[in-house]
Amino acid sequence: MSGSRPFAYNGRSGRKYPVNLLDAQGGREAGKGENMFQSKLFRRMFFTYVLVIFSCMVLYTSFLIFENHQIGKIQTGRQSEIQLDEVSSILEQRILNAQNIVQNLSYSTVMRQLYINTRIGEPLDSYILSSIQNEMKNTMTYGGLSVYQTVLFVDGSDKAYSSGGMIALPDGYQLLDWELPCMMVDTVNNAFQLNISKRYSFNKKFLLYCDVYTYQNGSDMGTICILFDLDNLQRDIENHLDEGYGVRILYSDQEIISIGEDTGALFEEDSARMPGVVYQVYASENIVAETDRYFYFIVAAVMAVSLIFVVIAYGWSRRYYMPIDHLGQMVSTERNASGDEMEKIIHGIENLIGEKNSYREKMLTITPYAKTGMLHSMIIGNLEADNVNVFLDENYLDLIKPYFIVSVVNFFYDRSPVLSSEENQRELKKLFEVVTDTFSTDEMHLAYYFRDIYNVYLITNFETEKEQDELFYQIHRHISTAIAKDYCYVTMGVDIIRDDIGELQQACEGAVKALDGILTDGRGAVYFVEDTVGNTGTYYFPVNFREKLKRCLLKQDKEEIHELLFDIYKTNFDMAGTPEMYRALIDEFHLAVIKTLREITELSTLHLNIEKYVGLATMQDIFDYYDAALLSVIDALQDQAAQAEEDSRLGEDIVSYIDTHYCDANLSLQSLSDKFNVSNKYLSLLCKERFGVTYLQYIQTKRISKAVELLKEKQYSLTEISTMCGYTNQLTFRRNFKSIIGENPSNYQEKLD
Repeated sequence: MSGSRPFAYNGRSGRKYPVNLLDAQGGREAGKGENMFQSKLFRRMFFTYVLVIFSCMVLYTSFLIFENHQIGKIQTGRQSEIQLDEVSSILEQRILNAQNIVQNLSYSTVMRQLYINTRIGEPLDSYILSSIQNEMKNTMTYGGLSVYQTVLFVDGSDKAYSSGGMIALPDGYQLLDWELPCMMVDTVNNAFQLNISKRYSFNKKFLLYCDVYTYQNGSDMGTICILFDLDNLQRDIENHLDEGYGVRILYSDQEIISIGEDTGALFEEDSARMPGVVYQVYASENIVAETDRYFYFIVAAVMAVSLIFVVIAYGWSRRYYMPIDHLGQMVSTERNASGDEMEKIIHGIENLIGEKNSYREKMLTITPYAKTGMLHSMIIGNLEADNVNVFLDENYLDLIKPYFIVSVVNFFYDRSPVLSSEENQRELKKLFEVVTDTFSTDEMHLAYYFRDIYNVYLITNFETEKEQDELFYQIHRHISTAIAKDYCYVTMGVDIIRDDIGELQQACEGAVKALDGILTDGRGAVYFVEDTVGNTGTYYFPVNFREKLKRCLLKQDKEEIHELLFDIYKTNFDMAGTPEMYRALIDEFHLAVIKTLREITELSTLHLNIEKYVGLATMQDIFDYYDAALLSVIDALQDQAAQAEEDSRLGEDIVSYIDTHYCDANLSLQSLSDKFNVSNKYLSLLCKERFGVTYLQYIQTKRISKAVELLKEKQYSLTEISTMCGYTNQLTFRRNFKSIIGENPSNYQEKLD
């Protein structure tokens, strides 16, 4: 029987067994006292686990090192931005103080006398000078210790005024050809081309803030100069500046302050209060953010956990090696019946298969989380703040199936909802609870979260990669039916099928992009991201659109504006383009409208602007919006024209009344203000515009001219003439007569005689 399998004889039972099984069993029996590492299969299994564990440890440690480096860079950047904010706030506070001082001086009632006396050329008495000095001292309290002095230069005056008193100027002050407000580091003498050696403050370098002194009637009356102590400013900055940082402050590209080295990483920002001022902070290369104090502890913990996993891997290797080892026990020397042997073999194979299936099931369950890194992102907080609460929701812990689709449900109310925003969101939450319960199955899971009160993300997680279009149509019908009573349009945007939860953000963006189908096809439908196709050519936009629009607005032709916009809308709509094409069209259209309105604004005193339409809308909605906005511009232009005509008529009435009643002793700005229901400032500006002089100068000139006419008639005395011309005080009459005619009224009368 040389062709048959050789058998060996067992001396205890006399039963014959196949030689290979006996050898296997004998090897197992002999190996009980030996190390399991002698098994090549066990070693391969165990070292595979170890290799995976240590590979993960190395990758994670590398990631931690890289992340710690990135965090260091971010911390350095944030620290530099904090330094920049602190430095800028120091000068910003001084600029704010200076602006407050300028505003308070320009609108101070105490300074009114200075304005009047300067214009009529009368000297100031000691009481007025003292009041002006006190006013400037009080105004300087806004600047605190940072303001050294405030100086006011009045146009045409040979004196300047400060908190320290009046300052005589060699020549009358003339307005400088400066663009105000402005800043500079210089002496007052150099800045204002003076030569005053007795004033220490005029010869020392300060940070000068200069602004126009306009007073209440809006005319430029002079220049206000505020002196900031440079040493005080530099000391404040140095106290807030950390070691290793340098600072430069520029105004109109001219250096104002420089502290430290201007090398290294540059961080800069513009002033929010003073155009032209730029703050720069330099972070030297030797500034390195301190390493996270928990970094080494985490690395040590990772190594410790890796060792623990090595021990667990050893246990699991033993566990999953045992089913293979059980094969050696399937034939027992204690069994005599062949049926018992077969039953043992079958039972052992069933256990082996069951254990393998259990192992496979566990691996499939954890794989999606490990693959996408979602759990890791949640643990280390590497998610945007807006999405952290979303991922912590237990619904997302069920996203273990391989495929998912993100859709967004948009709600557009044709009229304002009856419910408040909070109540409406609660109702929608109840609705989506029903939707997720209704459409979720064993093979499919649905979860949702609110993007805002008008948009809700719906995530569908399913088992097999197949199209789910019909599902979204069913969900859309279900939601539309549920809220039909709320006069609401329900539109859905659906992204493509994905299998990586790490692409959740891209999926959300894709779903929102699919909603662009609203542009051309309207609301109330389901749009899939791959369906947003169409003509990708160039859209139609008239070359001379701005000229036409400007002509329509100036002509105030509403019907022509309708036709102009409808031509653009209809031509492009018939082209059946892509949403991207229409978005580009709307961008160019809005830019052209804004540029046209700016040109019209330059031709009038009316500020015209139209905000860009944002949000989801149809092409018709967008063009209706711009049509209505442009019609409102025409209404504003018409209102301005009507107001200008009314103001012109009112001005003519006021001028006529003044020319008729200028000899009335009760005539004054206040009486005119009460009669015509206008402000004193309006009357002052009107007189300046119509007569070229102030109201008081015009009235005085008219009255003295009338007095001269009466003197030439030689019928009235000076007292009678004074009264007839509207003067109740003879002294005022004589002073005004001499100021305008050049001699006293009595002398003038004698010459006539």
